[in-house]
Amino acid sequence: MKTALITGGNSGIGKETTRALVGLGWRVLIAARDAAKSRALVESIRAENPRAQIDWLSVDLSDFNGIEAFAAEVSHRLPVIDALVLNAGLYTRQLTTNHAGIELMFATTHLGHFLLTHHLLPNVRASSDGRIVVSSSVAQWMGGRMDLDTMRSPSRSQFLQLAPFKAYGRSKLANMLFVRELAQRLQGTSIKVNGFHPGGIKSDFWRDTPGWVTALVDPFLVSEAKGAKTQIYLASHDGLRTSGEYWSNCRVRQGSPANRDPALGRQLWQYSEQLFGITDFGQAATVITQMKAG
Repeated sequence: MKTALITGGNSGIGKETTRALVGLGWRVLIAARDAAKSRALVESIRAENPRAQIDWLSVDLSDFNGIEAFAAEVSHRLPVIDALVLNAGLYTRQLTTNHAGIELMFATTHLGHFLLTHHLLPNVRASSDGRIVVSSSVAQWMGGRMDLDTMRSPSRSQFLQLAPFKAYGRSKLANMLFVRELAQRLQGTSIKVNGFHPGGIKSDFWRDTPGWVTALVDPFLVSEAKGAKTQIYLASHDGLRTSGEYWSNCRVRQGSPANRDPALGRQLWQYSEQLFGITDFGQAATVITQMKAG
């Protein structure tokens, strides 16, 4: 039986991917902040299919101090992970920070997933056909050149409400830089690492965006089921050989020039490792649990 961990697997395209993989006979573990929503989805799926292999765990990816214990529980339940689906993300209408003082969207969407992957990479290595699937976005075009110096003191300027959009774009650019750098580091293994743009999705994501933005984009939004197709494909397609690429509509795309900049990817990787004090990414024996101050 194949196995998957899906962050943000209780809503949006994560929920659709959860349902799809369970339907394929996979054992799926949902990881999300909202325990009530996760419990409700698990109960719904089990009601439809009493044999469904599905469960949930709570995690807040912006709380770095809790990720090691969470990963240990995941490892206990899923010694082998065939698909690590890094789907969780958020948009905040105003810039804010996590407990470590880092801009919240970047902290959750990139850094939390970076640290989680560090802890769980041995489980993915244990699979004969491991996949790491990262939810990015066309918003990466707004990410600029990844100004890492502003992470701890994000501008609170709300001029035309563009500052949060740029921060969101930066987090999605970081997702793709992570994908490409990790794929390089895993060359020679059976693991495939890919990112994707799901399209504009009719989901709860838009609840925190300004009303004028919602009205503008609404005619172009697609269903959660359609948006999840590429994620499901990258997690489960038997013939997948591609790694380190950006996908949309189940096809490889280029994305922004910045997301294809290897120097920028290495810079982000070094920043992320140094932040957590990681010296050997993905090696369980070298896991550092205390984030470095600064």
